[in-house]
Formats: sequence, structure tokens, C-alpha cells
Amino acid sequence: MKKISFVLLVLAFIPDLAFSQNLAEKLGYPKDAKLLIIHGDDVGVSHSQTKATFDAMKKGLVTSTSMMVPTGWSAEVGKMAKEMPNADIGIHITLTNEWLNFNWGPEAGKTAVPGLADEKGHMYPDCAQVAANASPEEVEKEIRAQIKAANQMGITPTHLDSHMGCVFYGRLEYLVSYLKIAQELKIPAMINTQLMEGLIKPNAKLFDGIDLEKIPVIDQIIMANPEDYLAGMDAFYTMSLNELPPGVHVMLIHLAFDDEEMNAVTKDHDTYHAPWRQVDYDFFTSERAKALIEKNNIKLITWREIGQVLNK
Repeated sequence: MKKISFVLLVLAFIPDLAFSQNLAEKLGYPKDAKLLIIHGDDVGVSHSQTKATFDAMKKGLVTSTSMMVPTGWSAEVGKMAKEMPNADIGIHITLTNEWLNFNWGPEAGKTAVPGLADEKGHMYPDCAQVAANASPEEVEKEIRAQIKAANQMGITPTHLDSHMGCVFYGRLEYLVSYLKIAQELKIPAMINTQLMEGLIKPNAKLFDGIDLEKIPVIDQIIMANPEDYLAGMDAFYTMSLNELPPGVHVMLIHLAFDDEEMNAVTKDHDTYHAPWRQVDYDFFTSERAKALIEKNNIKLITWREIGQVLNK
């Protein structure tokens, strides 16, 4: 009897292994592993965007993508996905329409979610206007409509993320819906340490009903800024890979071809335009990038793998 009591006492002081492991260990890697999702945003916005991204998933280093459902070329994503049945495809929750001559409205319809449509029926060009006009109920309805439409195109999303960050930096209630829906679907919602520590935990009462312990928090989201493009994207990506610390990270990139279609879509934009996207494609399908990944002992992973850990 005394021996059993002693064992129970010892076990009481041993932390639960599941909670003591970091995300890398839960994924089956050493604690100090460098894990990276190379994520091509915005498939569905154009044929150029979608083709370049799927090409880079087949031939290059891109391990994940997410689709913009309300856009004009989103149905093509479903067709291309049939050629890659195990492709890691999420929903790039789209609440804005930032292009001048290429426009779309909300997937749920402007009558159902009037706060997400301007006087022309198009989505607003920036997150500030979304936050000023769209109720949390409308945003949740739109997120669900986009997921349903993707399902109808044959896409079962591996994760959720947010176009232009409007879910994160609009209204906190948008973020609540985002996390709630992800947990309903049992898939990851992209959240990094900065969002968890700076927005979610300080407002924990607002997230009542969401299991914050089950959110797989990414250490860093790495994305080039306009100043990085001007200084040279090769230098930015080389530095990012050479200096990648241990942990689980996402590198957000935007791939497309510098062709007539993509130049028309991005007309009058001097950032995230067709030339920028061609540079991303060129780098992440290059032998140089592959060598940097290998030299730095970086392991490429997918959101699908993270989702499997969630559902164990």
C-alpha cells in the first residue's frame, strides 16, 4: 500500500508529456528542430497566381497554399487540386478586394452580408473599412460561406488563414469566429506567438468557449515587406533561411508569373504586383533555395501535419 502511494505521489509531480512537449516534438521532431511551412498565398485570384503556385508545389519548395474563394478564378483551384490529391490547401479568408480593375463581392451575397459590400457590391479595399462597416455576425456568415463554397469545389481545407490580416486586425470578434470555426472543423487556424500573447490571452474572456490550449501556435510568420523588395528579395530570403531559429515557422510568399494577366490584375500597385510575384516563384523553385534549406537543416512541413497532431 505504501509503495502504491509513493508511485502516485511521484506521478503527481511529473508534468503531462503532451503539455511539456513543444509543437516540434508533437510533430515527431527534436525539440530544437527548424521546421518551416513555405506557404503560397492567394490561389484563385488569377490563373497566373494559381498556376505558378501549383507549379511551385509540384517542382519547388512550396508546401502549402490557401485559396481566395470569392475571386474570379477560385473554381480552377478545385480542378488543379485533383491533380494533387494530397495538396495542403487552406481557406485564405477574404474580406477585402484591394485591386482596382479586378473586383469581387462577398461569397454570401451582398444582401446577406451588406456590411461587407460597398455601393458597387464589391468588398472594401482595406481592413479599416471592413472593421468600420461589417458586423461580427456578417463576418462569421461570410467565413462559413467561403468554406462551404470551397467544399463544393472539392476542397477540404487543411487550415484557415486571413487575407491581408483582416481577421486579426479588424475587430476582435472576427478573430473569435475564426478560431471557433477552425475548432469546429478540427483544423489549425494560423496564429503566431505575437497574436496569442498580444491579442488573444489579454482578451481571454472574449474567447470563452474556445480551447486556447489546442491552438497550435506558430513561432514566426515571415513575410517580405516593400522595403525588402526594394533592397532585393534574394537577400531577404537568403537571410531569413540562414537565420531561421529552432521552432515552427511559416514563410508567406506570393507567387505568380509576370505576365499580361497578372499585370492587369495588379495595375497601379507598386507592391505585391506581378514582378514581385515572379521573383517569389523564381526563388522558391531555384536550386539556390533548395541548397539553403539543406545547408541550414530546415525541415519543410505542412499544415496537414499540424492538423493530424490536433486530432490525435
